[in-house]
Amino acid sequence: MENTKIYFAPLEGITIYSYRNLHHKYFSGGISAYYTPFLAIHKHHAFKKRDIREILPQNNPGMEDLIIPQIMAGKAEDILWGVNELKDRGFKKINLNVGCPVATVVSKNKGSGMLKDVHELDNVLSDVFGSKTMDDVEFSVKTRIGIEDPEEFYKILPVYNKFPLSKLIIHPRVRKQMYQGKPHMDIFKWACENSKNKLCYNGDICSVEDYEKFRKDYPEVSEIMIGRGLIANPALAREINGGERLKSEEIKGFMEEMFENYHNEIPGDIQIMHKMKELWVYVGKNFVDKSGETADAYIHKICVSKSLPEYRNAVRTLYKECDIR
Repeated sequence: MENTKIYFAPLEGITIYSYRNLHHKYFSGGISAYYTPFLAIHKHHAFKKRDIREILPQNNPGMEDLIIPQIMAGKAEDILWGVNELKDRGFKKINLNVGCPVATVVSKNKGSGMLKDVHELDNVLSDVFGSKTMDDVEFSVKTRIGIEDPEEFYKILPVYNKFPLSKLIIHPRVRKQMYQGKPHMDIFKWACENSKNKLCYNGDICSVEDYEKFRKDYPEVSEIMIGRGLIANPALAREINGGERLKSEEIKGFMEEMFENYHNEIPGDIQIMHKMKELWVYVGKNFVDKSGETADAYIHKICVSKSLPEYRNAVRTLYKECDIR
């Protein structure tokens, strides 16, 4: 069985460069690449300044070779502009988002909205791969399996099979599911048997046990992408690779330094607390109280805090009275 490559999935608003830098500092073991939150390509061909910050070398020190930009566009001319722009900035590995299920994205026929019309998806990719712009690029696609019905993928995969993707990253949910319900592993198994491109799996790997079960069921798939599982347990990739389990002192250091990073970038205590609370919803799942029960009540106090002193006090109480499960 091949060693598994583990990629950190992009989560908009969370896995920004300041988060990635800290994750690499504290928990780098086992991560083969970090995918950026999507860089939206706007009309008149431009990236937002906020998105450009995600890929600047000075914002990814020591991580330049680990960063893979993900672009969001639904038209071939926009995709090619984005690829060319990123090539000029030194990137040779680029990913296309065909999976985002958010309504405002889908309504513009971007993200998973590109799956609404399989014929148009074929046309777009034909124009993209027909361009010399793609000659020296490792171009991957991250996709869902359909809009409403998982069996839509029976028509979608043959389109992807026409093109030399560096990899096809499959999140085996349909757009309608958002992030709810179970992945359709029967469809993923069919994809394993019928894909002409190398596959990477994305979806609901939240523990070493989840990973081991997946590898047992799909030994031919040697690349996985993890998002929410790594946000909840930042050491998960290290654990999968046989390293140390998450320790309370490192998660404390990570969260404290993350707070300081946000403090330097985000104006206003309320906005900073909002970002930290978003992380605590995930990270808090690792903690138990002295009786071994989940620390939900402590995380709740953090999440309902209304001032910075109240927030800090709730966090101190968690550290004092709870530990990593």
